[in-house]
Amino acid sequence: MAVSETVLLDAGVKAGLVSADALEELRLRARRERTRLVEMVVRSCRFPMAALYRALADQRGVPFLQGAELRADAEAAALLPGRLMQQRLMLPVRGGDGARLLAVADPDDMVSLDRAEGIVGGKYGIALADPDALRAAIAKACESAHPAMAPVAATSDDPVRLLDDIMRDVYLRRASDVHLEACEEGMRVRLRVDGKMHESRRLSRGDEEALVNRIKVLSGLDIAEQHVPQDGAMKYRIMGWDIPEMDLRVATVPTRWGERATLRVLGQETGRLSLEQLGMPEGMLTEFRHAITRPWGMVLVTGPTGSGKSTTLYAALRELDVDALNVLTVEDPVEQTVAGISQVQVDAKVDFAGALRSFLRHDPDVILVGEIRDRETAEIALRAAMTGHMVLSTLHTNDAAGVVTRLADIGVERFLVGATLIGALAQRLVRRLCPRCRRRRQPAGWERALLLGGDGCGADGGGAAISDAGGFTLYEPVGCPFCLGTGFRGRTGVFEAVWIDRDMRRAISDGAGEAEIVAAAKNYRTLWGDCRDKVLRGDVALEDVVHLRPEA
Repeated sequence: MAVSETVLLDAGVKAGLVSADALEELRLRARRERTRLVEMVVRSCRFPMAALYRALADQRGVPFLQGAELRADAEAAALLPGRLMQQRLMLPVRGGDGARLLAVADPDDMVSLDRAEGIVGGKYGIALADPDALRAAIAKACESAHPAMAPVAATSDDPVRLLDDIMRDVYLRRASDVHLEACEEGMRVRLRVDGKMHESRRLSRGDEEALVNRIKVLSGLDIAEQHVPQDGAMKYRIMGWDIPEMDLRVATVPTRWGERATLRVLGQETGRLSLEQLGMPEGMLTEFRHAITRPWGMVLVTGPTGSGKSTTLYAALRELDVDALNVLTVEDPVEQTVAGISQVQVDAKVDFAGALRSFLRHDPDVILVGEIRDRETAEIALRAAMTGHMVLSTLHTNDAAGVVTRLADIGVERFLVGATLIGALAQRLVRRLCPRCRRRRQPAGWERALLLGGDGCGADGGGAAISDAGGFTLYEPVGCPFCLGTGFRGRTGVFEAVWIDRDMRRAISDGAGEAEIVAAAKNYRTLWGDCRDKVLRGDVALEDVVHLRPEA
């Protein structure tokens, strides 16, 4: 049995998920729209129903189990009738310490506890779970423990509703990607939230095909072609919800067990970010702003795929006075729409180099190139920067100083790089500690040594000065309803930058390597220096950034 709406919302108010005043306003809206109050709350405050159950579990002092933790105790599940587990929404599981727990949707459900203890024997502790996750776990347990029983998780004959349910989850959990992975028994749906993968649900074989076909239709792909990869895009509006539609990039590929589809959510969380909100250090932000407002030259943002490069460049474009400037972009694909500028998407007929050549005949002030991939694009972009245009672009390198050698590797003359490059920014995205539940702790010996040690960055390294005598504390994730028990909420960037002055231009033209560029750089701030500052402020956890420390 599921817990009542009143009990859930009371727990949400006490946990700070929604204020009492906001709840009264939402109650009136729910009446006007003739919808359930709890649905109105999760939609307006933008958190999944599981957050309310987590809040109730914390309030009652019982464990809360998420989908991945709802693994049935096979021996006990075989003894319990399948229909009983379905009707009472209960599932025997083993806790992390081996304790026997009964996962239920209502912490006051003593009837289910008594029945389970009477049938299986022995004592059980109560654990709370979200009803939807619990139903899926019970269905899976019944398939193994009671194979003769009719399937308990009915397959959906409505792919429209199924896709809408998935996209609601995407919106509420602020996911950046949806992975629909074909497997032997059907399909696994996983969401990428704050850079980490989380399983959302599992689908039957029939649902899998209907869902993929629905996505193909919406994104303009060929539903009859199942043996070659396809790429497309679509806009999606959640049914019955008054929220902006989502821009999605869609890719499908055939696998052994069927077609896999990946949906990238474009600009949902980053479309309104300003440069101040990216997490860039103050001094670097000032330099970056000065660089992008220069009348000519090139600024490059580097990092691996998924490091937030495009987000930084879009935030930079929104800083520009587009009414006074002619701004043109060529992208693959266009991920965010920026008012007041002309955006061109790469396709079979228009490539980066071709678009750049055309741009030079359109009197541009600022040109954004989505990515420099080859010598031709790099040379045209650099010559555009040399002839009186500001060029912004991205490049795949590990650090800011590697920009020069990367451009040289693809065949660009060093004198051209030295004459046009204004600066290079390298960045990564890391999870931000939940501000509501993060906890102070004393550092371990290796952590103290790591943070007190030099970062080997040249110049001043950019890290905060730490006094061993004064001591310091670190922060660690805990988990609360606000962060869905993960201990993390959102992501922030960590950055390093190299700014090119007259002496460095000469060194680049003379063939200086990365080490010489770092040594000559002024106000050079490394990734590790920025990571160290954010660790000490409690913005990020040390274990999430320790891989970015300089090599010994």
